[in-house]
Amino acid sequence: MTTSSPRAEREPLVYLTAATAGIRHHTRTTDGRPATRGHVDALHAHLTTLHTLLSRLTEQTRNERPTQSSHFEAARTRLWQAGEHLHHAFHQAPRTPAPDPDAPQDNTCHQDVDAGPPFVTICLRHLRTSALVRQQTTPADLHSPLHGHARHRAS
Repeated sequence: MTTSSPRAEREPLVYLTAATAGIRHHTRTTDGRPATRGHVDALHAHLTTLHTLLSRLTEQTRNERPTQSSHFEAARTRLWQAGEHLHHAFHQAPRTPAPDPDAPQDNTCHQDVDAGPPFVTICLRHLRTSALVRQQTTPADLHSPLHGHARHRAS
């Protein structure tokens, strides 16, 4: 039987805490303008990564803690549904025109220019995740309403 050190148990929490702090900072520093495609893309990347983490947690806890695993599974499904909406929101956001090459450059970052790669990135990420979702989830689960309480197996 192997036991993990307290440091090994804390290490993943440090990264999750940092990611949460980054999102919390972003929620406090928004400038009141509508979300750009870059913002939606970054948020979609975050949700799909959380989806992957919840998939692993679901599998790791399935045998020893079936009720906890069931809750992870429900959360994973809800994250997929949120990611699906973000993907659609990305395609509804206006494209930012490319900067005029003759205009003086002001050293600001133009990450939201839709020359191709951000569009391809979010769609490929979404397709990869959707392939996993089809293997892990039933269509009925994916289309269940977001409200109410799910029934979970008793331990």
